[in-house]
Amino acid sequence: MSWFTEQATEAIRNAGGRMTAQRKLLIALLENSDGEFDVETFFHIARANDSNVSIATVYRTLNILEAARLVKQHYRSRDHERSYYELVSKEPAYHFTCRACHKIIAFHSPLVQALERQLAAELGLVVFGACICLDGLCPDCQNQPEQDKTDHVSPTLLLA
Repeated sequence: MSWFTEQATEAIRNAGGRMTAQRKLLIALLENSDGEFDVETFFHIARANDSNVSIATVYRTLNILEAARLVKQHYRSRDHERSYYELVSKEPAYHFTCRACHKIIAFHSPLVQALERQLAAELGLVVFGACICLDGLCPDCQNQPEQDKTDHVSPTLLLA
Protein backbone atom coordinates (compact mmCIF):
# COMPACT_ATOMS: atom_id res chain seq x y z
CA MET A 1 0.00 0.00 0.00
CA SER A 2 1.40 3.40 -0.97
CA TRP A 3 1.91 6.38 1.31
CA PHE A 4 -1.02 8.24 -0.28
CA THR A 5 -3.38 5.26 0.00
CA GLU A 6 -2.46 4.76 3.67
CA GLN A 7 -2.91 8.45 4.51
CA ALA A 8 -6.18 8.73 2.56
CA THR A 9 -7.59 5.60 4.21
CA GLU A 10 -6.64 6.90 7.65
CA ALA A 11 -8.16 10.33 6.90
CA ILE A 12 -11.46 8.79 5.81
CA ARG A 13 -11.64 6.56 8.89
CA ASN A 14 -10.69 9.46 11.20
CA ALA A 15 -13.53 11.47 9.68
CA GLY A 16 -15.94 8.65 10.54
CA GLY A 17 -16.22 7.38 7.00
CA ARG A 18 -16.21 3.83 5.78
CA MET A 19 -13.72 2.48 3.25
CA THR A 20 -16.17 1.36 0.60
CA ALA A 21 -15.23 -0.06 -2.78
CA GLN A 22 -16.14 3.32 -4.30
CA ARG A 23 -13.80 5.23 -1.99
CA LYS A 24 -11.00 2.75 -2.68
CA LEU A 25 -11.54 3.38 -6.39
CA LEU A 26 -11.48 7.16 -5.89
CA ILE A 27 -8.23 6.94 -3.93
CA ALA A 28 -6.64 4.76 -6.61
CA LEU A 29 -7.74 7.19 -9.33
CA LEU A 30 -6.36 10.13 -7.36
CA GLU A 31 -3.07 8.41 -6.76
CA ASN A 32 -2.68 7.64 -10.45
CA SER A 33 -3.75 11.06 -11.66
CA ASP A 34 -1.08 12.90 -13.57
CA GLY A 35 -2.21 16.39 -12.77
CA GLU A 36 -5.23 18.36 -11.80
CA PHE A 37 -8.85 17.49 -12.42
CA ASP A 38 -12.28 18.99 -11.95
CA VAL A 39 -14.98 17.15 -10.00
CA GLU A 40 -17.21 16.45 -12.98
CA THR A 41 -14.44 14.87 -15.03
CA PHE A 42 -13.24 12.90 -12.01
CA PHE A 43 -16.80 11.71 -11.35
CA HIS A 44 -17.25 10.54 -14.96
CA ILE A 45 -13.97 8.62 -14.88
CA ALA A 46 -14.91 7.00 -11.56
CA ARG A 47 -18.41 6.23 -12.82
CA ALA A 48 -16.97 4.54 -15.92
CA ASN A 49 -15.09 2.19 -13.57
CA ASP A 50 -17.95 1.64 -11.11
CA SER A 51 -21.53 2.63 -11.88
CA ASN A 52 -22.30 2.76 -8.13
CA VAL A 53 -20.12 5.83 -7.55
CA SER A 54 -22.24 8.88 -6.73
CA ILE A 55 -21.29 12.53 -7.12
CA ALA A 56 -21.98 12.95 -3.39
CA THR A 57 -19.36 10.31 -2.58
CA VAL A 58 -16.86 12.10 -4.80
CA TYR A 59 -17.47 15.44 -3.07
CA ARG A 60 -17.45 13.96 0.44
CA THR A 61 -14.23 12.04 -0.24
CA LEU A 62 -12.49 15.08 -1.74
CA ASN A 63 -13.60 17.23 1.21
CA ILE A 64 -12.16 14.72 3.69
CA LEU A 65 -8.89 14.47 1.76
CA GLU A 66 -8.67 18.24 1.46
CA ALA A 67 -9.20 18.66 5.22
CA ALA A 68 -6.39 16.13 5.74
CA ARG A 69 -4.21 18.19 3.34
CA LEU A 70 -3.78 15.30 0.92
CA VAL A 71 -5.45 17.09 -1.98
CA LYS A 72 -5.88 20.78 -2.58
CA GLN A 73 -8.51 22.74 -4.36
CA HIS A 74 -7.81 25.69 -6.63
CA TYR A 75 -9.42 27.69 -9.38
CA ARG A 76 -8.36 28.66 -12.87
CA SER A 77 -10.36 31.83 -13.18
CA ARG A 78 -11.10 34.71 -10.87
CA ASP A 79 -14.84 34.06 -10.92
CA HIS A 80 -14.19 30.63 -9.35
CA GLU A 81 -16.65 28.99 -11.70
CA ARG A 82 -15.09 25.54 -11.39
CA SER A 83 -12.96 23.88 -8.73
CA TYR A 84 -9.91 21.84 -9.65
CA TYR A 85 -8.06 19.42 -7.39
CA GLU A 86 -4.58 17.98 -7.33
CA LEU A 87 -2.50 15.92 -4.94
CA VAL A 88 -0.66 18.01 -2.37
CA SER A 89 2.62 16.22 -3.00
CA LYS A 90 2.83 17.81 -6.43
CA GLU A 91 4.45 21.21 -6.90
CA PRO A 92 1.74 23.88 -6.70
CA ALA A 93 0.57 25.16 -10.06
CA TYR A 94 -1.09 28.47 -10.75
CA HIS A 95 -2.93 29.49 -13.88
CA PHE A 96 -2.98 32.21 -16.49
CA THR A 97 -6.08 32.36 -18.70
CA CYS A 98 -5.97 34.19 -22.02
CA ARG A 99 -9.00 36.44 -22.34
CA ALA A 100 -9.01 36.17 -26.12
CA CYS A 101 -8.47 32.48 -26.92
CA HIS A 102 -9.21 31.11 -23.40
CA LYS A 103 -6.02 29.06 -23.40
CA ILE A 104 -4.98 28.12 -19.85
CA ILE A 105 -1.27 28.17 -19.09
CA ALA A 106 -0.10 26.51 -15.87
CA PHE A 107 2.96 27.97 -14.18
CA HIS A 108 4.97 27.44 -11.00
CA SER A 109 6.43 30.19 -8.86
CA PRO A 110 8.55 29.99 -5.72
CA LEU A 111 7.40 33.55 -4.96
CA VAL A 112 4.03 32.26 -3.78
CA GLN A 113 5.60 29.88 -1.27
CA ALA A 114 7.88 32.73 -0.12
CA LEU A 115 4.81 34.91 0.44
CA GLU A 116 3.14 32.12 2.42
CA ARG A 117 6.23 31.78 4.63
CA GLN A 118 6.42 35.57 5.08
CA LEU A 119 2.76 35.78 6.14
CA ALA A 120 3.25 32.89 8.55
CA ALA A 121 6.27 34.58 10.14
CA GLU A 122 4.94 38.14 10.23
CA LEU A 123 1.30 37.52 11.10
CA GLY A 124 1.42 34.10 12.77
CA LEU A 125 -0.81 32.56 10.13
CA VAL A 126 -1.05 28.95 9.08
CA VAL A 127 -1.47 29.03 5.30
CA PHE A 128 -2.99 25.91 3.75
CA GLY A 129 -2.84 27.08 0.17
CA ALA A 130 -3.04 29.96 -2.25
CA CYS A 131 -5.45 30.60 -5.09
CA ILE A 132 -3.85 32.75 -7.75
CA CYS A 133 -5.56 33.28 -11.09
CA LEU A 134 -3.98 35.58 -13.63
CA ASP A 135 -5.54 36.63 -16.90
CA GLY A 136 -4.62 38.73 -19.88
CA LEU A 137 -3.38 37.94 -23.37
CA CYS A 138 -1.13 35.04 -24.30
CA PRO A 139 1.80 35.66 -26.71
CA ASP A 140 -0.20 34.37 -29.70
CA CYS A 141 -3.10 36.71 -29.04
CA GLN A 142 -0.80 39.68 -28.39
CA ASN A 143 0.40 39.33 -31.96
CA GLN A 144 -3.13 39.50 -33.39
CA PRO A 145 -4.40 42.71 -35.01
CA GLU A 146 -5.84 45.16 -32.46
CA GLN A 147 -9.46 44.52 -33.57
CA ASP A 148 -9.08 40.77 -32.94
CA LYS A 149 -7.87 41.44 -29.38
CA THR A 150 -10.87 43.59 -28.46
CA ASP A 151 -13.44 41.29 -30.06
CA HIS A 152 -13.04 38.79 -27.19
CA VAL A 153 -12.61 41.18 -24.25
CA SER A 154 -15.47 43.09 -22.71
CA PRO A 155 -15.11 46.92 -22.85
CA THR A 156 -15.10 47.25 -19.06
CA LEU A 157 -12.14 44.91 -18.87
CA LEU A 158 -10.19 47.05 -21.30
CA LEU A 159 -10.34 49.96 -18.86
CA ALA A 160 -8.80 47.95 -16.03
